Amino acid sequence: MQVSRLLKYTPWLALFALAGVAHAQTMTEAVYIALEQYPSILASRAKSAAADADITRAQGAHYPQVSWSGTQSTYGNGNSGANSWIQSPTVNMNVWAGGKIQADVDRSKALSSASQQQQKITKDEVALLVIEAYLNWSRGLDLVKLAKENVATHQKIMNDIKKISDVDRGRGADLSQARVRYENATLSLQQREAELGIAAQRLNRMLLGKMPSKPTGMNDMPGTIPAKAEQAAAEINDRHPVIAQKIAEMEAARANVDNAKSQYSPTVNVSYGKQTTQGSGQGDYIAQLTVNMPIFSGGSTVGAVDQAQGQLRALEFEVKEARLTQREKLLSAWSDWKTAQERSKIGKGQSATGQSVVDSYLKQFMIGKRSLLDVLNVQADQYSYKSNAIIASYDEKAYRARVLAAMGKLAISYQIKQFQKKSG
Repeated sequence: MQVSRLLKYTPWLALFALAGVAHAQTMTEAVYIALEQYPSILASRAKSAAADADITRAQGAHYPQVSWSGTQSTYGNGNSGANSWIQSPTVNMNVWAGGKIQADVDRSKALSSASQQQQKITKDEVALLVIEAYLNWSRGLDLVKLAKENVATHQKIMNDIKKISDVDRGRGADLSQARVRYENATLSLQQREAELGIAAQRLNRMLLGKMPSKPTGMNDMPGTIPAKAEQAAAEINDRHPVIAQKIAEMEAARANVDNAKSQYSPTVNVSYGKQTTQGSGQGDYIAQLTVNMPIFSGGSTVGAVDQAQGQLRALEFEVKEARLTQREKLLSAWSDWKTAQERSKIGKGQSATGQSVVDSYLKQFMIGKRSLLDVLNVQADQYSYKSNAIIASYDEKAYRARVLAAMGKLAISYQIKQFQKKSG
């Protein structure tokens, strides 16, 4: 019994805990917080910086490499004068590597571009997550409020029937029926409260503990959606972050092919420095030209080229698949958005009509023209109408955000709005 009571009040305990650190912020401000501070955003930013640094590493091989070495030589002939300490600054420079160095640079640049596109993808994902979390929390508050009103209505009906039953003992069945509906309404309220607690915890996680005090600004969503689905689908091009990332990965794979093929080519290196090995020329400055020509590698070069070409072909197909799946994702979100708009309109109309029917049935019941079952059924219908209207209203906003995310325009819309606000 104590466990059931604890479970019953757990959602509210969670909400009270969150309320202690509540902040006043709109949904737009919540998105700003997530885009600037959420860990996955920071992680993608760090990975992008690491990829940029790798370009510098790869380009460094084009330049001369300067080093210093010191060699102490001791001879075993007992002549201490022959013992020598030689310091040698050395310059090494690659003259020809068969395109290997440039292939490594091209690969690093392509992976840097892919990392930048992944950063855009992550921002869209995080923006969508925080928007949906915010909307689910606000929807949960509205549904809990509606469920409480439903409980209050059923309690009033039950109390009225109890008064009638006290006078007319033959109405005991009506009282039992009213009590069952009241208990069912109470269970529905508990379910809504549990859902609200989960939604609040998720939003609190997305905002890193900066929980809003109340939901506001949900109708102030930036971004423009074209009038027609096909116009929106035109945004699914090679500049779309998901597709651009795959194209960048494909370019990196092409650079890997060039890198593998470079193993067929000779390499030429030049070095200049003091000779440190023991001998007649020890301590003299010498220039060396080194040519390395591969003759036989046991098939390792052929295997490396075939592997790189296979990975390139796979990524070419992945680019084609990305174009198809992103278009499908956008059109599905568009369809859901339009359907939610229609459901919202119908739900509002049903709620208005349903409320007048409930009021009418209650009056008719009091004068004996309607049965209790009629009243309970129409109240259940009205609760369903209002619930569906609330859900559809929030679905419309959530699916609009999904359309923008599928277009690759969600996060950038908020970033532009934030920039305009700061600059103006």
